[in-house]
Amino acid sequence: MDIIYEPKGKAKEYAGLACDIYSGCTHGCVYCYAKYYTRDVFYQTASPRKNFIDRLKKGVAQLGQGCPEILLSFHGDVYQPAENDLNLTRQALEILRDANLPFTVLTKGGTRAARDFDILEGYGKARFGTTLIFTEQADADYWEPGAASIENRIQAIKAAHSRGILTWVSIEPVIDPVQAIQMVQLIHPFVDQWKVGKINYHKDIEDAVDWRKFRKEITDLFQEIGADFYLKKSLTDLE
Repeated sequence: MDIIYEPKGKAKEYAGLACDIYSGCTHGCVYCYAKYYTRDVFYQTASPRKNFIDRLKKGVAQLGQGCPEILLSFHGDVYQPAENDLNLTRQALEILRDANLPFTVLTKGGTRAARDFDILEGYGKARFGTTLIFTEQADADYWEPGAASIENRIQAIKAAHSRGILTWVSIEPVIDPVQAIQMVQLIHPFVDQWKVGKINYHKDIEDAVDWRKFRKEITDLFQEIGADFYLKKSLTDLE
């Protein structure tokens, strides 16, 4: 797989292209789909992709202007603790910006990312996003044990927004519909776009939620506040 690649399936609903910097993720999210094909190995360490910077430069050189937005990243959070020392994400953002390519960041690393807002600020082809699915920290502690706190992630979104950086929030996977809606109500003034998708691989939760009701409630809320939003096929394709 190339460093910059075209994602498939549900992942393609986030971006036309993607770039993975790390193999593994110490955030250890219980709902992460990676655990189903790597077991617990994925959570034990965050290893940089082999020759990442050289391969990224080569991949960027092969892309022309007008290419789809590049997401950092689907596999392994780009602002997990290892990034504090390795600075690979910062180098990647600089390479993409200098090549005048569109890119977006998705992280649960919270204000760790603020270090790099100087790269995104003033660059209209960059967006900053975070995953926020709970308002209750106890639930986040269980499902996302290694990620930044809810409040810290909200601080990161607010900080990016205050600097004129386009922001977005991923509410996926929705586990508790009430908390998902509360999150929108809480932070919508600082969010330029929302993407929402329900949980998969956890049949007990899936069967316990009235997803059609949730879809209507969150759609009504987005329309009421005039939000830019995208519901993933997991919600729009309900029977």
